[in-house]
Amino acid sequence: MAATRHLTPTRRIRALIALPLAILIVGAMASPAQAAKMRSTVIDRHLCKTVHGGRFVPIPNFPGEKIDRRLLPDIHWMEHRYDIFITDGYSTDPVHAGNGEHPIGLATDIVPNHAKGGTWNEIAALHRKAEPRQDHPIPPWRWVGWNGDPGHGRGNHLHLSWSHTPAKPGHTARVVYTRKCPTLPDQPPPPPPSPAKPPSTGGTSPSGIRHWAGGGHSTGGVSPPRLPRRLAARLAPVVSENR
Repeated sequence: MAATRHLTPTRRIRALIALPLAILIVGAMASPAQAAKMRSTVIDRHLCKTVHGGRFVPIPNFPGEKIDRRLLPDIHWMEHRYDIFITDGYSTDPVHAGNGEHPIGLATDIVPNHAKGGTWNEIAALHRKAEPRQDHPIPPWRWVGWNGDPGHGRGNHLHLSWSHTPAKPGHTARVVYTRKCPTLPDQPPPPPPSPAKPPSTGGTSPSGIRHWAGGGHSTGGVSPPRLPRRLAARLAPVVSENR
């Protein structure tokens, strides 16, 4: 501000106006992905695709932890359904895989919330929901760390990663898949998928695209969420966590 003391009053006013304006422009240019409007689409039962809108925000009820805000509805669901406690979310700590989901805010480390009566049996139930069979998670989950994975499991923690398009550490992904669709306060919820039942195609989808859903176990008559291979091919590579 000392440099403006030698300017004429008119030029001094122009300089004072230009400075904050320049700061706003630089800020907008620095985060174009976050500035883009969030768009969510229901693509299957309990499977939502959200484009843009990523931002690292605090996780309610878990002091000190942050996450990509597009995961908040899923976390809220897990918290009330399975009495979870999140010990880590968004993190660039080298303890986590540098090219994994913690550094982009799309992973959680979970233990029971003993203060609310949470148990390891509830965490095991959440694991079965996300990964009915070892190494075969169902969408939206990308990688699940539990019994059989080094540094994970009952008595340690459950790791959940969400599916996404490639992103650099410290930056949000352009596309994220979640169980529940996120919405901003000024946005209406996305419409549900069409209830129309397609004609029988002999076990393949109408488009001829095979789907991966993992598991192969009984789901009580309800098919698990499915992600077409053409979409799965655009996702970031699966990265496991060793601890």
